[in-house]
Amino acid sequence: MNLPWHNSLWKQVLRRHQQDSLPHALLLCGPQGMGKALFAQRLSETLLCEKTLEQGQACGHCNSCSLREAGTHPDFLKVQPAEIGKQIGVDQIRDLIKFYALTTQYGRSKIVIINPAEAMNRNSANSLLKLLEEPPPKTLIMLVSHQPMGLLPTIRSRCQLIDFSRPERKLTETWLRQHLKSSDSIPLLLNLSAQAPLAALALVETEALAKRQALFQNLTALPSGKSDPVSIAKAWSEWDVRQVLDWMFSWTMDIIRYSLTGQVQFLVNYDHQDVLQSLARQFNVHALFDMLNLQKEAYQLVNGQANIKPQGLLESIAITWVELGLQKRR
Repeated sequence: MNLPWHNSLWKQVLRRHQQDSLPHALLLCGPQGMGKALFAQRLSETLLCEKTLEQGQACGHCNSCSLREAGTHPDFLKVQPAEIGKQIGVDQIRDLIKFYALTTQYGRSKIVIINPAEAMNRNSANSLLKLLEEPPPKTLIMLVSHQPMGLLPTIRSRCQLIDFSRPERKLTETWLRQHLKSSDSIPLLLNLSAQAPLAALALVETEALAKRQALFQNLTALPSGKSDPVSIAKAWSEWDVRQVLDWMFSWTMDIIRYSLTGQVQFLVNYDHQDVLQSLARQFNVHALFDMLNLQKEAYQLVNGQANIKPQGLLESIAITWVELGLQKRR
């Protein structure tokens, strides 16, 4: 898939390829929903194709392209968690190293995509680091990461960065207008998805916006003491917990932003502007920063694949929201 906000980055990488100056490792980073994995897939198709077309497109008809389409190309490997939310283990990286030890079947490059790279645990990351320090010839490793700071600094330093976090706004808005029935909500959708168009589109195509609305209603009601935090947390735990924590973090940050600046133009969730302003006037900003830290810790535990039940973390957050209301009423 050719996404318009990729064009500039694609031309840069393609030029490096044509000059035979591609590095042995690329780190594709940026918010989830930018299409980084699609970019990595497209590049692998181009590098493996025997008859690359204009603008670096794979022909789709040669033997190499046929093998790739069938998922049986001997010079291409994808490394990913066995299940969503699981780690990439050291045995998977050892298999990757064995893959690179084999001679290329088609005389081009041996290509690996690791996605998401931050899912590697410390042992697997250290094993990959040894390969990055002494890469075999004709190899390319593409690490796709939504959270590059979760990678070892030594891994980041051995990869050339491709940053997807600053797409041109006009390109993303035009693309979304072509895929949505109404363009009125596009600025809000991009706000809610860190300017990532695919993530913005997914908000509309799923029940995410309705759940976000329910979450914010819960967060508004909890400080009044009229809602049961345990029951609410149980409902939250049945959703995508990472998404819930992302929305909570954004909500809390907006209250802090208004509390500190008194300005509404900086609010991400501007469709809830009146409620956010009201809460900002009621809550102690230091208590809000404590809440923010609690949410950060919960996200790190959930994202770190820790053996912990999300419902307990969400209960702690819900109870803290209730306590914010108690502090307000004292």
